[in-house]
Amino acid sequence: MKLTRKDKIRYVLFERYWQRRNIGSSRIRGYWVIEALKKLGYDANILRQGEDCSVLIFQKAYWKEMARAFKGIKILDICDPDWLDGVEMANFCKEMDAVITSTIQLKKEMQGFCKCPVYFIPDRVKLENLPKPKIHKGGAKDCCWFGYSHNMEVLEAIPLKLKKLGLSLTVISDGQYKDGVIAVKNIKWQAETVDRNIQKSDIVVMPLSKIGRNVYKSNNKIVHSWALGMPVATNPQELERFLDSNERNKEAAKRLKEIKEKYDVRLSAEELLNLINVITKNKSK
Repeated sequence: MKLTRKDKIRYVLFERYWQRRNIGSSRIRGYWVIEALKKLGYDANILRQGEDCSVLIFQKAYWKEMARAFKGIKILDICDPDWLDGVEMANFCKEMDAVITSTIQLKKEMQGFCKCPVYFIPDRVKLENLPKPKIHKGGAKDCCWFGYSHNMEVLEAIPLKLKKLGLSLTVISDGQYKDGVIAVKNIKWQAETVDRNIQKSDIVVMPLSKIGRNVYKSNNKIVHSWALGMPVATNPQELERFLDSNERNKEAAKRLKEIKEKYDVRLSAEELLNLINVITKNKSK
C-alpha cells in the first residue's frame, strides 16, 4: 500500500495545542511543510476537532488521549529536548509509528527513548515571498542577531569584538538586549518585518554554543539568513572576513546555491512522504 493524494495528512501544532502565536517551530516544521505538501498535490492541513484523517503528526504537542485513540499513522516531530521539561517521552513514543527530529543530536537522544524508528529531517526554509537577496556594498557597519530573548546568552562574548571592529549591533527579538560596551538597537520581532530588518544590517552574527540545550539546536536561523543573502559569522575570524563587501557577496552567492540545493522546504515535504510510505508498507505486512 502507498499513501494517495486522497489520504488526509493532519498536524497538531505546538502553537495551536498550547494557544500560542508566532512559534518558530510551528512555522518551520508545521505551516511551511503543510504548504509544500499542498503544492505537491496532497491533502495536508491543521487538524480540526473531530476530523478524520489517515496520518497525524504531533509537532511538539503531547496530546496523550488523541495519540492513544487515533488508529492511523502517528508521527511525533520534535525539535527540542522536551524530556528535560518533564515530558514523559518514552510513554508518548510508545503510541508513535515514527519520530522525526530536527538535528542529529536529537535523533541520537530520542533513539534511547523510542522503540519506533527515529528519522532526521532538518529545518528548512520557505523560499517563496522572501525579499530579494541583499547585494552588499561598502565596509560593514552593523551586525544583526535575531531570536528568542531566552537565547540572548550567546551574545555575551560579542560586544568587545564588535567594539574593536567598529561595529554596532541590532537585536531583533521578543525582548530587550542591553549592553554598556557598544551601541545596541533593539527591534521587536514581527513576522511581517523581520526579513527586511535583518537585511538592513551587513552581517548576521550567530555564535555557536555547545553548552546545555544549545547542543540540540538546529541551524535554522543561519539557513534563513543565507536565504536572505546575508553572510553569517559564527566566530571572530568570519566576522573579520565579512567586513569587506566583496567577501560578503561571495559568501552570499555560495550559500544561496546551497539553500536551493539542500534547504528548500519542498525537500522536507518529500522526505515526510517517503517516511509515511515506509510506515504504510510496514503496517500492511
